[in-house]
Amino acid sequence: MIRPFTIFALAALLPMAAKAAGPADPKPGHNGPACQMADDYFADEVWTKVAVRSCLECHKAGGDAEDSKLVLQDLAKETAATRDAALQSNRAQFLKLALMRKNDQSRLLLKATGGLSHGGEEVLKPDSVPYRILAEFVRRSGGLPMASTAKPRPDTSHFFDGIAMIENRRLLRRATLSLAGRLPTSEELDSVAKQGLPAMRPVLQGVMNEEAFYERIAEAFNDILLVRGFDGNAEQEIVSYDNFSETRGWYSKWDLSHIADKGERTRAGYKLADDYREGFKREPLELIKYIVRNDRPFTEIVTAQYSMQTPYT
Repeated sequence: MIRPFTIFALAALLPMAAKAAGPADPKPGHNGPACQMADDYFADEVWTKVAVRSCLECHKAGGDAEDSKLVLQDLAKETAATRDAALQSNRAQFLKLALMRKNDQSRLLLKATGGLSHGGEEVLKPDSVPYRILAEFVRRSGGLPMASTAKPRPDTSHFFDGIAMIENRRLLRRATLSLAGRLPTSEELDSVAKQGLPAMRPVLQGVMNEEAFYERIAEAFNDILLVRGFDGNAEQEIVSYDNFSETRGWYSKWDLSHIADKGERTRAGYKLADDYREGFKREPLELIKYIVRNDRPFTEIVTAQYSMQTPYT
């Protein structure tokens, strides 16, 4: 997902390794690849693209539909420790409606399109992308196939015909350089040499647990956000900090009188100001690192109800 120079290079690199390596291991507490597929699809597609946008406002405690059979938990208000359980609870609520049928159709889809008594009336258009996401969730969950709305999948079996794939050792070298700024270890090379591409997934998962990987993420997103490129008073140029106005100049008043040499004292003051501004400018990048490190929804770069701060700010 992340790369040091261009997002597109790594976006092309990782799916290729993942495709050859096979499906991911099921998450603890769930049984079988079908459950894993449904879990991921709900979290990545149904929850973020449909439920949060179209359902949550009414179908939560205190919402207009809190007395209905679909009451959801707002994940933005959950802690890291409780979020997975809340997500599974929400999925169970959707699954229950998805498997209930009325007139040989899923009640979940009928409710969303106003086909049954629904306080929100028609929430989704039958030909809309959110509706197709829900229809796919119903299909994956064991409900009726939605042949009337599903588009035939294109034949991709010949997509890579005529393309020479990179040799495994070179692929591994490119991946570790891109992800962590280092060459592959002898153990990683041996693993790929013995097992081929199936070894690439666990090797890369290990690389993406290294601290260097998160620094690469910060570098990559600074290439996009350019937050560290500000000179001067970064806090005045980046944001209007109304609630920060009385304290943001604290470093200029910091008592450095214990430093006897005047020149050294001046340099220490400059260093303090530089560290303060560097910390301030890194805060958006630290938020992105936190989200990736803790496997949070990436939409939280915009929607997070928290922020990352340093002692300097």
